[in-house]
Amino acid sequence: MINLTILFFILIPSVITFLFLSKRKIVSRLAHTDHLTGLPNRRKLEPFIQDRTIPLRLPVAVVVIDIDNFNWVNERYGYESGNALIVEFAQRLAFLAPKNSLVARIEGNKFALAIPGTYSRQEIQTMLSEQFSPLQNLFHVYGEPVHLTFSAGVALAPVDGLDCHTLLLHAERALRHVKHHGKNDIVLYHPSFQQQDFERQLAMSFQSALQNGEFYLCYQPKFNLRTNSIDSAEVLVRWDSPIHGAVSPAVFIPAAEKNGFIFDLTKWILEESCRQMHHWVQTDHPIKRIAVNISAPLFLSDRLPEMISKILKDFHLPASHLELEITETAIMEHFDEAFQIIALLKKKGIAISLDDFGTGVSSLTYVKKLPIDTLKIDKSFIDGVHTSFEDKALVEMIIQLAKLFKLSVVAEGVEKQEQLNVLKKLGCDSIQGYLISRPERPEALSLYKDRSKYGS
Repeated sequence: MINLTILFFILIPSVITFLFLSKRKIVSRLAHTDHLTGLPNRRKLEPFIQDRTIPLRLPVAVVVIDIDNFNWVNERYGYESGNALIVEFAQRLAFLAPKNSLVARIEGNKFALAIPGTYSRQEIQTMLSEQFSPLQNLFHVYGEPVHLTFSAGVALAPVDGLDCHTLLLHAERALRHVKHHGKNDIVLYHPSFQQQDFERQLAMSFQSALQNGEFYLCYQPKFNLRTNSIDSAEVLVRWDSPIHGAVSPAVFIPAAEKNGFIFDLTKWILEESCRQMHHWVQTDHPIKRIAVNISAPLFLSDRLPEMISKILKDFHLPASHLELEITETAIMEHFDEAFQIIALLKKKGIAISLDDFGTGVSSLTYVKKLPIDTLKIDKSFIDGVHTSFEDKALVEMIIQLAKLFKLSVVAEGVEKQEQLNVLKKLGCDSIQGYLISRPERPEALSLYKDRSKYGS
């Protein structure tokens, strides 16, 4: 008969090991399982994708799905009913998903699938649309039918990424694109979504950036060829973001126009530049006029004239010290409204400049009708004015046209002495560009008070 004490010492280590391993399995399973739905969670999903993409470079489709307008469900029926709907949605999704795929709940009402296999963009779109259409069948809460729709973003490996992080990021970007364009659709990732995502991040930072003083103004002088001196400057806004770094105006201005921030930004630009101009007037600075760029959406707003009048009044600045630069395209696309606004601004004594002239679609008849003061010749024509017969002929024609209509002419982007020599001979009134000065902070332009003559 086996001694019980010996048996105890033989079995106990095995039992302890068994219990320890069982507990580890249970803990691991719990750590990789969503407690509400019983589906795998993000901790389970990410290694599933990573193990197929990093070492083996196997093709896989990553899909991120979000239930549309789910906050409405929680608000109407309560969070308990909302959770019940999430569970039912998860069950349907798991049932409909391809057999070799992994379905996970990654947060709230958002799910993700990893589907191994090679699919063309059209194939994955068709398959998901057909297989997942039952997800939109009616659900019921307290006997009341509820119709849910979903949006999905898809990223394909290896085309859209070679690792889990990139694929999930791109699928999320595709999902955000759906959400911003009507929802209830399945969209595959496109590289352009990255720029759209960046613009949305910028838009979220605009107000705090303005409040925190992240925007600042630079001034690029204009050199009058008739008086051989600097007499005005264009105002250029810059953004130094602690999050995004130095953001190009070519990026943040269109983003500001899209989300409606352009009014607040332009108001700040006008206030700060008029404050600076008032200081220059008081100190007898050679710069006697500032030119502020006005975007098309704001220029066509009936709020603009009133806003400008108030700012000029607040800073005790005569209107003759302010010029507005408007692009040719903005005016020509809405000529009748633009004409009325320009006429109103002119009555107030504000000068108007037609910017980037030559790049748009304006006809000579329209230019003749407009009550503007200045044509600015685009840099693209100035670049070759000293080397190209065609560019020189075009610039000469614009200058002669301006003289005929009694308009002054400013040449933009002048960088070489040879360009300046040609423009002088052609009768250009003023130039602007790196040959004279880069855009500078106002304190740097104080030097021009003692050096207003070019070359002195």
